[in-house]
Amino acid sequence: MFEHELMAGKNVHLTEIDPETDAMVEAAWTQDPVYRLLMEYDKPRGWTADELKKYYEAHLKDSDEHRNEFHFGVRANTDNRLVGIFTIPGVEWSNRSMKFHIGFGHVNDLQNWGTEAFRLGLNYIFGELNIYLAAMHVPQFCREMVEVVEEEGMQLTARRREAVFYNGRYWAELVFCIQHPIWMARRTGVAE
Repeated sequence: MFEHELMAGKNVHLTEIDPETDAMVEAAWTQDPVYRLLMEYDKPRGWTADELKKYYEAHLKDSDEHRNEFHFGVRANTDNRLVGIFTIPGVEWSNRSMKFHIGFGHVNDLQNWGTEAFRLGLNYIFGELNIYLAAMHVPQFCREMVEVVEEEGMQLTARRREAVFYNGRYWAELVFCIQHPIWMARRTGVAE
């Protein structure tokens, strides 16, 4: 069904965000502080569906006008259910670098489809946008996401000590990066 599409894998595919329906689903996810930290939302509380709808409407309009931010839903191929969000909040075109976020509504979805969704996101970043350097910030305590990030070849490049407050204590924020030549070598199976 989706095998030959750029943004589709065996189990999941990336789609445009639908502010009307996706905001309702994601609003429930934002009640989880881990999800909010992964997505780096600036509110210290969960978002309402209306707040997310307005956020996406404004950001999708800006994306259409300036082409420097991108937002996608991660959907299961079997039922087209929204299982995660992949977003690029800003591209530094002059440097060919950017930071991205990927978050899942449930840890099971991350464990089941995180690697494939992550791979699709990197394919878009490097294959479609032609970015040289991609970075992602992950709270140290989120071991499942750290495993997915490392499995896809991203390397720990910085550790911001005690930058994330969660569950009564401060944790490090881990900064992972991958460069286009490393992604290409992993994709083609050629050693760097």
